[in-house]
Amino acid sequence: MKRRPPPSKTAFLPAPTAGWYVGDNLSTAPPGTAYVLDNAFPQQDYVRMRGGSLAYATGMPAAAVTALMPFVSGTSSKFFAVCSGAIYDITNSGPVGAAAVSGLNSTAYMEYIQFTNAGATWLICVNGVDAAQLYNGTSWTTSPAITGLSGGNLAQVWPFKSRLYGVQAASLSAWYLGVNAIGGAATQFDLSGIFKYGGYLLCGTSWSISSNSGLYEVCVFITSEGEVAIYDGLYPGDTAWTLKGLYKIAKPLGRRCIMKAGGDIAVMTEDGIVPMSQVMTLDQIALQNVAVTKPIAPAWRNAVIARQGLPGWQIVTWPLQSMAIINLPKAAAGDVTQFIANVRSGAWGRYVGWDANCFAVYNNQLFYGSSDGRVIQGETGGQDDGKNYTMTIFPSYTDLKSPANTKHVKMVRPRLQASYGVTPQVTVKVDFDTTSPLAPTASVPVSSGALWDVALWDIAVWPPALVDLSAWVDAEGFGAVVSPVLQLTLSTSITPDVRLNSTELLYEVGAPMG
Repeated sequence: MKRRPPPSKTAFLPAPTAGWYVGDNLSTAPPGTAYVLDNAFPQQDYVRMRGGSLAYATGMPAAAVTALMPFVSGTSSKFFAVCSGAIYDITNSGPVGAAAVSGLNSTAYMEYIQFTNAGATWLICVNGVDAAQLYNGTSWTTSPAITGLSGGNLAQVWPFKSRLYGVQAASLSAWYLGVNAIGGAATQFDLSGIFKYGGYLLCGTSWSISSNSGLYEVCVFITSEGEVAIYDGLYPGDTAWTLKGLYKIAKPLGRRCIMKAGGDIAVMTEDGIVPMSQVMTLDQIALQNVAVTKPIAPAWRNAVIARQGLPGWQIVTWPLQSMAIINLPKAAAGDVTQFIANVRSGAWGRYVGWDANCFAVYNNQLFYGSSDGRVIQGETGGQDDGKNYTMTIFPSYTDLKSPANTKHVKMVRPRLQASYGVTPQVTVKVDFDTTSPLAPTASVPVSSGALWDVALWDIAVWPPALVDLSAWVDAEGFGAVVSPVLQLTLSTSITPDVRLNSTELLYEVGAPMG
């Protein structure tokens, strides 16, 4: 009698909304994660293809744009870029005019804060070499100057209890100004006797800590070697000024390593992004287990090793999209990689294709500075500055609840929704093969309804906001563990709205030995 083939089964795999995950053995990755999540953002209810990028501001020197600085005062706002030792007004898109400020050091990185006193709202910009540059909503000036400094100008500043504090390029002394002052005589606060491991003060910030008696604000000083000193009191000259604690973390990654997150502070270090609330209770090694970046710990470590000593690390949040962007310094020419995270769920992903040196959010839109003197708007359009890009969703491997048996996957149905017709590529990877398939050819979107200026009014049917593109496709694979990889390359000017909700498999189960 002829042997009957085993009956086909179906499997349902939710979209990997838990994000990119390489922090465990391949066989024990949590459900809902992905081994590769490139050019896709893990929303809480689906995974979407990221938008492209378009040139926003042009005409600056063909050099790296190293800082983007938004300024908001009342109902007015301005936007500035730092490129080749000059500050440019990029509030309006298109070619920039003459530099608003020129003659600055071209290699020092500019840091900035916004500070409001009785006189005005100020944008205060420092780079450790030049005098502080001040913008008051109308014009740039260096007056009132910060005086009394010894050892160089300030390289980073922050506000604490109505005073400005700052650190220099290579010193263990901090400096502070008078109440509500933006210039004038600075007073030295020498911390060289506090820190044990040397180095220099890298940055600082204020932090509101919750206690049984309510919130109280402390001043945080962080060194290049990863020492953290927390002080309480009005200012260093106050009799109540007290060292609350001295802690050790891994070396921070540049002066742009701090992100305020709710009532906590996240610090970007060589071991990952660690919450300050945990710094106060755990040692440096234990902090790795509570790092926000634990799901991508090996990738984070590799990124740090490849970029040792390079400037340009930055952590930025985009609240409108619940997104955090980690700008990675360029390890080599053509390095166009950023790590991204959903700040609500903690899910990670990776963006590849943006030539970014710095990021900023202005008018609720995301922008980055390129290597050739331009400012680019991100997450817009369907190409990266005129080039196609590919989304790759490579889910973590699954044994489909029969770990020892070989499976024969026959067909795959991605549950896909999009605002226009696209043609994704589906590949079944098996047995922990971690090589990503080659990128598919570009999919040219096809509208599913009437076109503006073409269709007849009151007769044509306008396309729905989202179209269901779910369809079974032939995609075979033989293995004990499987992963249905979805890829999509776009070539369009339209910002994509492409969402993966789940994936279904049609497969047969073989014997344990195959």
